[in-house]
Amino acid sequence: MSAPQAPSRPARRSAWRRWMLAGLAALTLVSALGVLLAPVTADDPVVTWPRAGEPARSTVLPLVPYRPLQLDATIPCATLAALDARGGGTALSTMPADVNVPQRPGLTVAAAGRTVTVAASGRDLLAEPLPAGGCTYRVVADAHGVRVLRDGSQLAAAPGLPAPQVAQLATDAHADADAMPAARGLAVTLHTDARYESSPTVLKTVLLAVHAAALLALLVQAWRTWRGSGLGLVRPRPGPADAVVLVVSALWVVLSPVNFDDPWYVLMARGATDSGAVGNAVYMFNVTENPFVASQYTLGVWSWLGQSLLTEGGWGLAWMRLLPLLYGLIVWLLLRFALVSGGASHGSHPHSPRWGVWALALAHMVWWLPYGMTLRPEPLIVVFAAAALLLAEVARRARSVGALAAATAAAALGVSVSPSGLVALAPLALALPWLWGWLRAARPADRVAATLTLVAAGTALIPVGFADATLGDVLESTAVHQWYYLTFAWYEEGVHYETLLSLPDSSQWARRAPVLLTLAVIALVALGQLASRYLGYRNGSGHGEPDGPVRRLMVRSAVMSAVALALLSLTPTKWVNHFGAVEAVPTVLLATALLQAPLAWPSRATLRSGRRTALLGLLPATAGTALLVWAVSVSFAGPNFWRPYSDRGQPFGDHLFAEITPSRVADMAPRIGWLFASNPAIWIGLALVFAAVMWWRGRGGLTPDGGLLRVSSVSIVVLTLLVFTCAPIRQYPGWTVPMSMIDAARGQPCGLAHHVRVLDDSDTAQPGQPVGAATRRGGFAATSGVPPPVPPPVPGSRVWHDAPVRGPSIGTLLTPWYPLPAGGNATHLLVPLLGDELERQQVWLQYGDGSGVTGAVPVRVDPEVAAGDWQEAPVPLDALGAHRPQQVRLAVEDQVAGQRQWIAVGEPRLARWRPVTAVTRDRPVYADQVSASLWPCVNQVSVEHGIAGAPAVTLLADENFRRSFLDIAFRIRQGGMQVPTDRTSAAVRVPARLAAPGPPTLPWGRVERVVYDHPVGLVDLRVDQQRRWGATRLPTLSGEDYNGYRSGTAPWNTTR
Repeated sequence: MSAPQAPSRPARRSAWRRWMLAGLAALTLVSALGVLLAPVTADDPVVTWPRAGEPARSTVLPLVPYRPLQLDATIPCATLAALDARGGGTALSTMPADVNVPQRPGLTVAAAGRTVTVAASGRDLLAEPLPAGGCTYRVVADAHGVRVLRDGSQLAAAPGLPAPQVAQLATDAHADADAMPAARGLAVTLHTDARYESSPTVLKTVLLAVHAAALLALLVQAWRTWRGSGLGLVRPRPGPADAVVLVVSALWVVLSPVNFDDPWYVLMARGATDSGAVGNAVYMFNVTENPFVASQYTLGVWSWLGQSLLTEGGWGLAWMRLLPLLYGLIVWLLLRFALVSGGASHGSHPHSPRWGVWALALAHMVWWLPYGMTLRPEPLIVVFAAAALLLAEVARRARSVGALAAATAAAALGVSVSPSGLVALAPLALALPWLWGWLRAARPADRVAATLTLVAAGTALIPVGFADATLGDVLESTAVHQWYYLTFAWYEEGVHYETLLSLPDSSQWARRAPVLLTLAVIALVALGQLASRYLGYRNGSGHGEPDGPVRRLMVRSAVMSAVALALLSLTPTKWVNHFGAVEAVPTVLLATALLQAPLAWPSRATLRSGRRTALLGLLPATAGTALLVWAVSVSFAGPNFWRPYSDRGQPFGDHLFAEITPSRVADMAPRIGWLFASNPAIWIGLALVFAAVMWWRGRGGLTPDGGLLRVSSVSIVVLTLLVFTCAPIRQYPGWTVPMSMIDAARGQPCGLAHHVRVLDDSDTAQPGQPVGAATRRGGFAATSGVPPPVPPPVPGSRVWHDAPVRGPSIGTLLTPWYPLPAGGNATHLLVPLLGDELERQQVWLQYGDGSGVTGAVPVRVDPEVAAGDWQEAPVPLDALGAHRPQQVRLAVEDQVAGQRQWIAVGEPRLARWRPVTAVTRDRPVYADQVSASLWPCVNQVSVEHGIAGAPAVTLLADENFRRSFLDIAFRIRQGGMQVPTDRTSAAVRVPARLAAPGPPTLPWGRVERVVYDHPVGLVDLRVDQQRRWGATRLPTLSGEDYNGYRSGTAPWNTTR
């Protein structure tokens, strides 16, 4: 008997490769786990007040999140005694006294009536007699609770009580150290909550490098080892359709509507460039978006590139839109490869129909036009989903586990963009049958290596989502999103489709169409397969064999599309924008359906035979066509309504309204005269025409379903391009988004800044010093000498008010005369007013010469301005007579009684129309989440080191949106970023308009100056660092105790 032979060298090499792959996969998995748990170097900002060498002066300090991680306040007893001697006062407060949501959220240390009181986070902690002699109180707050000490002895403790919220550090022991030397020693040290500002440690950096190298080596080696056999990737030939897609895509950069969330994602990316962390940027305390940050990082890199190439406007919409344009062209190229490799388009395959590329172009436009030109994450998800689709198709054709591993990695990268990136996994579903057979036939070493490889490929999202974030950060961010955001379970996916069909600002006909057509085609393919299998009919008409590669690709695409839509149900939110993430596979599905009708129709000869199966065959075909008619009709029933900012000049219906109603929405659907495109009779008649032709030609023509698909798809694309081409022309010379795109191409990239004008007083001669004294009666007399409850609209200016100390607020006021300069460039007088229901009050501007009153005009107010904000009511100088008067004064009668019905009046000022840059230049600005992408050149505030930037100017959208939607950043219960600054300031509404109004439109927005209760930022800041392990979680920001919000009680996130 001969001795057994040793394994051959190729066999040993093959076995070694399998174990090497298993080892690389294991290393990838272990390093990925290490990245999740490895420590980071986290910023630990420390604020000290007052500044070194300066006395204590009240200052605005807007913390976001609102509560510091630690706070240590020192209050000398001498300060408390001095305040008590003056009749009482507050030695330290971190929140204005009128803020009560949640109940008394700040820290207050006060003295009155020989009693010291300390309250924090809604709880009274201490009330004791004021000690005699020298002593010092301390209030210490941290994760363990709040404690009050005097000279080191603990007087009170509240374990578990959260640290007090901080929006200011204010004291009645004002900063004049000579006037109150006892204020010396008053001090606060606090550690802000900047938990998400972190960078990887050396250990984590090494693990990231190991993971990246191991994953790359694994994918390369897997591709080489399991290359598979048979046909793989097929290269398409360029043609006219490619040129058409390129031209239309480039044109769409200019014409495309603005997406609601474009500015929001710009704010996220801009904030990341300041703080290094991708936060929400608008609300939820600016918590991190990790691990779904790939899109924001890409936006930041793209902007950096733009700022390097352009002098300004790197954040401008024109430049930023080139990124989704690039995404769209990449997707087009990948789908071209996928369609050719699937055998449905002309290329190197000798039997492929030549019209496949045109069908793909049409399908691509149906999906990409309404969903692709956005700065949201979906276009990047589609890139990864298309890559996964192509690689999965290559893997299927060649039975290549290596290509499947690459497809898995691409899908995982899609998940790093957004939760809706789960749809990128859909192409992998069809790999499971052949993969299972491959694993069963493979050797054990191959099974182990292949399984580990595929699992390890899924960790591709780790370095993107966790490079500078920890597992604890992500878990906390998830908890915050679930608490404050409107989230749904997977089984509530019906909300997604309800939103698509009901929310006016998201249910436009062009957005409905691709989704409803995809659902209809999935159903039609299923009906066609049933008819083919059980009735023996050959499927469809058009290009390609009835059961050839086009049909097979159609069936696979239908299954993958259904899986993608099912995976979309796992996303926690249900906004229409998410449907854009599924574009890749449904585009291929729609393209194949355009090439070959999805339904199986019995032939004329079969029908004439009268066989029962022939009549039965008509049922699924007729039902499928009826379903398609429904889908097209419901699609065109959507409104042609494109807020924000893209509705200007749009046809169909009345777009000027104060409130959306169902009848107005229905009237905005596409139509020609009285004939609406949503009328089912149109599409039924068209289907009957195609049926008659099919009958006449003996199935030689288009079937009803195939004809309807082609006509409706062409109609959708043509109408989309048509309305967005006509809209800016109809609105001219008024401003439109395409006008700003063209401005950018001409070297004016600052968006609305080139078109908005404001009444500004900075370069006009102002009225002289007042002559005489004011005449006060009633409430105005009672408040003489009482500071106004809000800061004046112009620092240092005089304010009269009748905010009641007690008793009614009614009364009259006659201000002194204000001499007007003889000349100058002013065109208006601005009258600052503040109060509730100002439209019910009497305010007159009197004018005259030196001898007295020669005339008066009423001051018209804007009733939309909030009661707590100033408005500068404009009075044209032309309204004061043919010649400019010598002097003016205000006559005010408060005739509305009530505790809150008071009025405040400021000194009149002269102004003229100037570009909005007169008030925004070199000042911190907050442009809101609806308009920020149209203000790229302003100095946008953000959250850095746990402190929100305090804007001097706010630029806010309007367009008749509900304030509950527009003012998210100012909403306390949702953790708005601007809440602390809003609590310590008053807004001043500045008269503003568009330079060339054009035809009437919805109001574009508003400009507001911000005046603060105290100077901003009179503190010292240093940024320490600390090491924090990946599993560590800091005190939670979710829960009712943090800011008084109970999850699910405020359905705020609506645009209606």
